[in-house]
Amino acid sequence: MKKTAIAALAIFMTFSAAACGSLGKPSGKTVTKKYGSDDRSTTAAEDNTTTAENDKSKEGTSKDGDTAALVEEILDGMTLEEKVGQLFFVRADALETGFENSVVNNDDLGGVTYVDGMMRKAMEKYHVGGIMLYEKNIIDPEQLTEFTSELQDTADVPLFIGVKELGGEYAPIANNVNFNVKLFDNMNLIGASGDADKAEILGNEIGKYLASYGVNVDIAPCADISLNSDKVIDKNFSADAGIVSNMVSAEIDGLHKAGVMAAVNHFPGYADSNADGDNIFYNGSLWETILERDAAPFVDSLDKTDLLLVGHIELPAVTDDEYPASMSQQFIQDKIRDELEYKGVIMTDSMAASSITQNYMQGDCAVEAIIAGADIVLTPYDLDKAYRAVLKAAEDGKITKSRINGSVRRILTLKAENGLFDDIETKE
Repeated sequence: MKKTAIAALAIFMTFSAAACGSLGKPSGKTVTKKYGSDDRSTTAAEDNTTTAENDKSKEGTSKDGDTAALVEEILDGMTLEEKVGQLFFVRADALETGFENSVVNNDDLGGVTYVDGMMRKAMEKYHVGGIMLYEKNIIDPEQLTEFTSELQDTADVPLFIGVKELGGEYAPIANNVNFNVKLFDNMNLIGASGDADKAEILGNEIGKYLASYGVNVDIAPCADISLNSDKVIDKNFSADAGIVSNMVSAEIDGLHKAGVMAAVNHFPGYADSNADGDNIFYNGSLWETILERDAAPFVDSLDKTDLLLVGHIELPAVTDDEYPASMSQQFIQDKIRDELEYKGVIMTDSMAASSITQNYMQGDCAVEAIIAGADIVLTPYDLDKAYRAVLKAAEDGKITKSRINGSVRRILTLKAENGLFDDIETKE
């Protein structure tokens, strides 16, 4: 391994709500926060665990029976191809199937800024559940708002549309001179102030402008802790776990008040290494040490964050399956799901990171991540290979139906609870 949901949705919405607007039309008002080497496959024992977890999820994450009923109605009407598509959060450029993967994954090369016929056909083929936007996809407010609207119009199930807008140097929108929005300091400066209110203000202001442009997910906040107190990197709030926890919690509150979902990253923390995981990173600490130090801000935010992004981190003292955390069943299922009892959506770090592309086949790593318990594969380097590999694994039974359904149920529930189905007009 190394180197149609629409029919069901129409029926439900006819009896449950008045339809208005267009399918998944993005608006700030629409998104409202309510709250290694072995050949692995899912087993009967895991099926029982997953099914039990899903039953709890249906009871625990739905705020009322209407949400659970809507989710089940949509889920029951989806094809396997559509369900597999929901497991992918891809670059917008991946839908421009005429692009080479080297172009898709290169931020220095021009990207798509509007939806064309090729992208619409790609959506019909892959049915992806989320789309990431980068600096090369963003020109000005009018273009961005129109682009997100067009993207939503291509989807039968409303999309997660995300950016990584942290502030400071890592803010593709605020650093664009065509946008009249506030550019905040880097996270290390905000953390140094010790004032969590500043983190909440940052989250709220960023969330408000993201929502106004049709973006509903921020890949933020970063909960990584800098282990060197003398040199806290700019993406990290602090070397102090308590300060990081307070800042992360406050920023999530700010994003939620603006109606934008948060994806806290990169569990259990890259520390002072490259925070995007472009280089292989090993954390040799025992699990108890990781919980007390590296992962403390993540654990403190589990009841708040909408998505938990798991890093490509080798944890030899925690797991012995030779996979990074993002593909380790021992980590995702045993530690995150069972021990920490996290019921929300789990997403991998970018599968285009060099630590992955240089060591794993794209199709294999997507399959292994889903088997391990991840709900979403983030930005695979090769969408076609990754999608086809997961689909085939599902068809062959290597990934079970309950494993797929469990992830799609969590994804649909999150979308429903955040209002993405509020304005629905069924398509012909």
